[in-house]
Amino acid sequence: MANNMAMFRAMIHTANIALVKNQFSHFIHKVQNGDTVVVCARNKPVAKIVSLCPPLNCTMAGFDPRVEIFGDLEGPLIPIDQWKMLSD
Repeated sequence: MANNMAMFRAMIHTANIALVKNQFSHFIHKVQNGDTVVVCARNKPVAKIVSLCPPLNCTMAGFDPRVEIFGDLEGPLIPIDQWKMLSD
């Protein structure tokens, strides 16, 4: 479950060019884990490093990526006109 929660704790890191240059592999590792790195020149944002693919070993909300969800997830499962039968 800890791996699945990594997606929900993705962070945005901000660093100046010199720091990114000196610790490039460190920042790339963070991006591979789903974080974003904003690169600044003299403390002004000039670039953003983001992953081209989702974090490794992580699926959306812990669901198996082979699962397909059909229908409306926000609407009721039982049609509204049949709700009365539930109160009997």
